[in-house]
Amino acid sequence: MQQTIQPNKTLIVDGPASVQLLTGKAEVFGSPFKELQRVIVREGKRTPFFVSETAVFEVVLGAGATTKEIMGNTVPESWNKPVQVILGLEKKPVVILVLGAVDTGKSSFCTYILNKMVEAKRRVAVLDGDLGQSDIGPCASVGYAVTAKPIGELYDLRYQNGYFIGATSPSVAVAKTLEGLKTMMEETIERHTDAILINTDGFVVGNDAIRYKLNLVRELKPDIVVGVQIQNELEELMSYLGGGGVLTVGASEALNVRSREKRKILREMSYAKYLRNSKLQCYPLSQLTVEPRNAVPKTQKPEKGVLVGLYGRGNRFLGIGILRAINPTRRTLKVQTAVITKPHRLIIGKVFLNHKLQETQQD
Repeated sequence: MQQTIQPNKTLIVDGPASVQLLTGKAEVFGSPFKELQRVIVREGKRTPFFVSETAVFEVVLGAGATTKEIMGNTVPESWNKPVQVILGLEKKPVVILVLGAVDTGKSSFCTYILNKMVEAKRRVAVLDGDLGQSDIGPCASVGYAVTAKPIGELYDLRYQNGYFIGATSPSVAVAKTLEGLKTMMEETIERHTDAILINTDGFVVGNDAIRYKLNLVRELKPDIVVGVQIQNELEELMSYLGGGGVLTVGASEALNVRSREKRKILREMSYAKYLRNSKLQCYPLSQLTVEPRNAVPKTQKPEKGVLVGLYGRGNRFLGIGILRAINPTRRTLKVQTAVITKPHRLIIGKVFLNHKLQETQQD
């Protein structure tokens, strides 16, 4: 169907949907939306198209998808201050850490910041530390990408390397998440970028969460910390940080609040993406380092469907797999994976998936 939107209005599309601009001028999170360009809005995701000149869109909606039209731009004015601060710094790379609770629009804010930096001819590395809702790389891992081009969402970035954590929340893997983020950040520094933009998870409330985020700041040493909040949910955390490099911005009007079940579905879509065309591979334990040590059961009934991370030499993360069987006599593991390269290390995680790639509890 075609939808005509007048200037200074925003078309909000909840996926799954396909949107094409036929005529007019529009933008997505600060990036120009070119005529005849097509944007795919994934299931569970929301994309706002701000119109500056009367625009005609061709919109194709999937099951459960919706559209609505609102006045004005859903990008808050407060988002522009961090842009000016970042662009005003001469240091390279500038390290920006983004904080916020679940579903406050951290990824949308990161997309806007990235697009504005690219517009200013900056090359940006994006480090995704949101284990449960990863846009870059599979869920339960930390991943990064580098770009000098505008994007519609972080998911559009080309995944370059990752660090397998094995959990979808840092609350059960604090030390490993800190290690993963630090390792990947050191790798992005070697890419000689102008900026490193770090997105984080929604674990921000409570003593454990605050302790984790303060350790994150201590380890990554960001030049700027930006908190995205709806009300005052970050007040306690931000009060511990202080300083001129700490900013707080409001959330977008196009905020997409997802249920726990919807977030679970999005994680399962991530597993499916990185396990597409997967096959059952047999790995001899004699040729593989398994971590943590002694994690492989000695019986023929392993923890069903545990998610694993496969590594090549060094820190090269090859991808994920699912441990499906153990043969203690032959000392082999059977792993369902799309990875073709022979792995040298296998990391056992804490997430369990059934044969439909749905998260499940351990039997």
